[in-house]
Amino acid sequence: MLWLSKKKEFKKKSKPIIPSRKERDFVKDLQYMDHFWIKPLLTQDIIAEENRETFVDLVFSNLAEIESINSELSRALDQRQSEAYLVPNIGDIMLQHVGNFEPFVRYGANQVIGKFYFELEKKRNPRFAKFVEETERKPQSRRLELNGYLTKPTTRLGRYNLLLREILKRTPDDNSDKELIPQVMENITQYLIQVNADTGKSENKFNLEQIQTRLSFKTPAEFDCLQLQNPERQLLMKGRMKRKGNTSSESADVQVFLFDNYLVIAKIKYVDYLEIYRALRKPIPLELLSVHVSSISKREKRASSLLPYSKSPNSLNNVIPKQSTSDNFQPSKSNNLSIVFTHHGRRGASPITLYATSASNQQLWVKTIKGQQESLAKKRCVFSIIPLIKSHFTTSNRVNSTVTLDTNNKRFLIGTDQGVYVTNKDPETKKLAVSRVIHLDKVSQIEAMPESQILVLADKTLWSFPLDVLSPSSSSQVKRGRSISQNTAFFHVGECLSKTLVCVVRMNTLSATTIRVFEPVVMDESKKTKPMFSIRRLVRGGPVGLKAYKDLYLPGEASSISLLKSKMCISSAKEIGVVDMKTFGVQGMSCLQSKTSIGAHVSL
Repeated sequence: MLWLSKKKEFKKKSKPIIPSRKERDFVKDLQYMDHFWIKPLLTQDIIAEENRETFVDLVFSNLAEIESINSELSRALDQRQSEAYLVPNIGDIMLQHVGNFEPFVRYGANQVIGKFYFELEKKRNPRFAKFVEETERKPQSRRLELNGYLTKPTTRLGRYNLLLREILKRTPDDNSDKELIPQVMENITQYLIQVNADTGKSENKFNLEQIQTRLSFKTPAEFDCLQLQNPERQLLMKGRMKRKGNTSSESADVQVFLFDNYLVIAKIKYVDYLEIYRALRKPIPLELLSVHVSSISKREKRASSLLPYSKSPNSLNNVIPKQSTSDNFQPSKSNNLSIVFTHHGRRGASPITLYATSASNQQLWVKTIKGQQESLAKKRCVFSIIPLIKSHFTTSNRVNSTVTLDTNNKRFLIGTDQGVYVTNKDPETKKLAVSRVIHLDKVSQIEAMPESQILVLADKTLWSFPLDVLSPSSSSQVKRGRSISQNTAFFHVGECLSKTLVCVVRMNTLSATTIRVFEPVVMDESKKTKPMFSIRRLVRGGPVGLKAYKDLYLPGEASSISLLKSKMCISSAKEIGVVDMKTFGVQGMSCLQSKTSIGAHVSL
């Protein structure tokens, strides 16, 4: 028992020593930056007088606020230590002061900006560079560069929870710190989350502002499409790639910017230690961009040996041109580091091949681009895709057409190279079962007419089958169907003039295109032997027949048909013909002329 008591006493004794000592050291680091950096920069002739305060605000941000807050915390911890040799608890002190840690968030958000202007001034201003070198050599700096001190506030916030977690492990269950310290840790965790979020937003905004001033295009319209001032705009990735030339001396670095809407490839030059970018091509919309990693060949391996790489900075925040190590870096012979970017569309361009700095960098570019493309596709998607059948049909039995029979029970007709299939949901497993109901080869189009018949276009022949063909007990006579039209290119079923019409398109290279329009009619079995129902005027497919309605002849080749309320639209390679189904007048709508005739003749 004596050993346990001593161990417990040792833990209680060591508990307040760790945070109080660390807090004093942190405050001393803040005071060091104030005495040896901030005050000399504001009072001495190191930076132009009109720029001193602005520069100090950008680089050191609100360090004075953090110093004030943590000095009070340090004094409170020291005061608690002086009251008793064994400090009973510190949770109340931490909980009292943790609510004042908001300046840590503002400082963390501005840290990227401060580092950028510090490095830029060091290269532009020889007096400042000399001051930096002399100050960092002083004993008070403890051989630590200024950048090391500038990161201390951010790292300090993250280390609080590490210290408090160790203290919590050593705290007895009956101590108030068992309840207070977790509250403090939760508050600090929320600050850390806010720091990460605000830092990301601040860095993104700062980078977009830099691109806004340092990137140029051939025309203002190309720049405007990026919409860099849009609050929702994001710079997802940026970096250097190599553009291959005929020789190693002609190979050059290019800067690639991946925004949430466009990809930009730009040339690089330096002006007053700043990278200036000139767009190599038009911005590429991500919807029209494809990326491809080429397979490497022996010839490509030999050519790639002439392609050097540069280790120069790949960030907007790096403003100093460094000595290139291009001559010493060669692409790995076992990996092809190329990425082919293709801009599709009417305003697209030929593919351009760039080379990443490493295999991991290559994969990161491709993954980030495709990830953003998928994100854009989901946002703009007007319907969702639900896979119904995944592995039933093979490459030798391709699916060419589908028709919905019953959306509630998920019944579909599927036209394939080897026939027409129907799906039925298994009542027990709830899975879709697929069975072939029509044995025809080369099925290219199918259509189900409600309560009527099924039309199937197979090997340029249009067939009609009654709906009974879907029943497993249907007769062989029903399954054979009836031929409606030969040499058929395609057909269309739609509503026009309050009627259901079937438009069958027949093509012949030696004559005009024929569009025969059928109207479904109910068959009267008692009259089917009468002469008026000649086979030329009526095609039977069960209880409902197809009666020839009108014939249209076109000199061109029709590619599609659409039926409107009272008109038929016929699309061809050069124009769209509109046929008034009441008067059979024809008007052509061409992109080259407002009104033209497509030369259609209406036959009654």
